[in-house]
Amino acid sequence: MSETIVVITGGGMAGISCALFLARAAVGVTVFDSGRSSLRRVSRVANYLGFPGGIGGNELLDRGRQQAEHFGARFVEADVTAIERRGDGFLVHAGDHEFTSTFVVLASNKSTELARALGLSLGGFGDKFVGVDAQGETAIPGLFAAGRITGIPSQAVISAGDGAKTAIALIQKIRGQYYVDHDT
Repeated sequence: MSETIVVITGGGMAGISCALFLARAAVGVTVFDSGRSSLRRVSRVANYLGFPGGIGGNELLDRGRQQAEHFGARFVEADVTAIERRGDGFLVHAGDHEFTSTFVVLASNKSTELARALGLSLGGFGDKFVGVDAQGETAIPGLFAAGRITGIPSQAVISAGDGAKTAIALIQKIRGQYYVDHDT
């Protein structure tokens, strides 16, 4: 069994962005990535800042992952199959992997099976989304959600921003103080 501070379920834009910010703040983070982000089916993202000619969905995700890994994020290519509450944290099952963590971030697009299994009620359009507060935390302490699973618009740049926002909230919760990530 492995330990990490934060487990992220999903390697799309929200999950990768969340991992990047956490890793830059030296918070141990492990991302479980099934490789099925809907962005992987997009041949050209034309509305992402910094790419006036557009960028392929695969390339955008791969670059983000490389950047997060550069700062220390760990990626595991596996589906999370179950999450259990354990004391003040969680036990996460994914294939042959088991991780204990203090926090979990659900960043699994519209896949809500894990949220429902944890007892979260769903709401929003068609009762398909996980409710979160302004910091991205669900009704279960320590369980956060970011990206499309929270009902935000399905746009790469919005999901990346939501992942970053959730990471900042987690860092502030862990450190107990205001946090900002600026390059010097």
